[in-house]
Amino acid sequence: MRAFGFGLLAMVAAMAAAGTALAEDKVDCHRLDLAFPPADKAEWTECYSRHFDQDEMSADIETLIADIGTHVVHLTSTIAGPNTYFDKVPVSEKLRNYDELEKIKGLESEPGFGRYQIVRFQALLWNTPSQCFGFLKYRGATIGATGTAYGARGYVAGYDCWREGTPDRAQIEATLDAIDD
Repeated sequence: MRAFGFGLLAMVAAMAAAGTALAEDKVDCHRLDLAFPPADKAEWTECYSRHFDQDEMSADIETLIADIGTHVVHLTSTIAGPNTYFDKVPVSEKLRNYDELEKIKGLESEPGFGRYQIVRFQALLWNTPSQCFGFLKYRGATIGATGTAYGARGYVAGYDCWREGTPDRAQIEATLDAIDD
């Protein structure tokens, strides 16, 4: 089993989070395995897909960004290829990879969302003050022949930032429920 090295993992995570940071292919959102039905009603939506392959390690990365008027949702779905896994990190660390989020402050964990890690925070999203929540859910674990868990096979991560007001629990649940990964 091979893990993404720290530098390689950081590069893949940054690329996945930024959506357009490296040579991802812009695609029709309906071509993604990742689906978010509210994006069909968005003012604008952009989707990207990328296959990463280096030194026998690989991953498929999909990104969906949707401006739904009152809020912006950015989703990243990453699945490891054969002999590859991801080290688990907290959602707060994943948020650092989204370069459009600036001046993140007030990070507070939000318990009670099952397998999702949730944090609330304030940030500037494209220079606009926003009330946000970030989320992260890991997919499965890679298990070795001796039963040892090496790391996650994939994850879905992202944020939902609201221009006016703070998202309540029902709005967080609606966003998470709409993610079809």
